[in-house]
Amino acid sequence: MSLANLITITRILLVPIFLVILLTEMENKEIFAFVIFLIAAISDGIDGYVARKYNQVTGLGKFLDPLADKLLVSAALLALVYLQVVETWIASVIILREILISAFRFYFLVKDASFSASWLAKKKTLMQIISISILIIYTKIPWYQEIIRQVGTVLLYIAAFLSVYSGVEYVIKYSQRIKE
Repeated sequence: MSLANLITITRILLVPIFLVILLTEMENKEIFAFVIFLIAAISDGIDGYVARKYNQVTGLGKFLDPLADKLLVSAALLALVYLQVVETWIASVIILREILISAFRFYFLVKDASFSASWLAKKKTLMQIISISILIIYTKIPWYQEIIRQVGTVLLYIAAFLSVYSGVEYVIKYSQRIKE
């Protein structure tokens, strides 16, 4: 198995660890969860870099890498809904988009066709990571907690808008390929 795929699998394995920590009653759980979330998020860039630099791009990696991203973001959103930090509707919009695009991606992967992330989708993922990170850690920041939470929420709304917009963009672009 390639190093890139091992990094991706590690990211997937970090998701339940992140959830358990964030949803427990332990002291400073937000700090530990934040660190694990960031490690997992940063590993996304590392596995992509390793795969390209060392020619380790594989079908398994093309499937697992976006799946790992979606698992991390979806799990974090669901936990934040449970903790009443994020509204259910905003998490639902983002997660439903991820499910739809994952189905499209899987269809094209099965057909051996290319389905790469657009520039906008990469910005969407970055905005999701930033907003979720803020919403995980804001209670441990000693000043302006409510303002920081509001910033995280506004950034999450922007991420939701980018999610919908890039999702529609994918559907239009790749629906044309299905017809061909």
